[in-house]
Amino acid sequence: MAGFSIKHYLAVGATVVVIVLFMFAPRHTGDVVSSAKEVANSEPPTVENQIDSALAIISSEAPMQGILYLRQIAEENPSNFRAQFHLGKFSAQTGQWEKVVERFEIVQQIDPQFAEANYWLGLAKVNMRNTNEAKAHLEAFLEMDQNNSELRDDAQTMLNQIPN
Repeated sequence: MAGFSIKHYLAVGATVVVIVLFMFAPRHTGDVVSSAKEVANSEPPTVENQIDSALAIISSEAPMQGILYLRQIAEENPSNFRAQFHLGKFSAQTGQWEKVVERFEIVQQIDPQFAEANYWLGLAKVNMRNTNEAKAHLEAFLEMDQNNSELRDDAQTMLNQIPN
């Protein structure tokens, strides 16, 4: 092998080592998604197990896959409180205010006594510049919920910023 120096052999060797390391490196996204689906398949197939799996996928490195899975669950089970609740919160995180309203109106239909739905509806209406409805939802939340001080403080701040 004339013409190749030690440097060439070292470079080829280093390249081979890097390729081998990449081949054996863990693939977190696929592993977490696979693990979540395996859990769903290993336990009795309930909607709650599916929601837990979707939430695990969302909190992994593949959140969009988890959101799509959760949307599928909500479409198949439109009266599932947890699916609608989590989709509503994720919609708020991404500023999809119409979707927040859609999801939390469903949550409110499922459980009219769930005060937090009024908070999320009020937040969405504030962001949609619908101040009258925002005010009504935020006031209803403050009247119904006496426990969640963080959301109560936020709701009161939003109410104070709404012009009379």
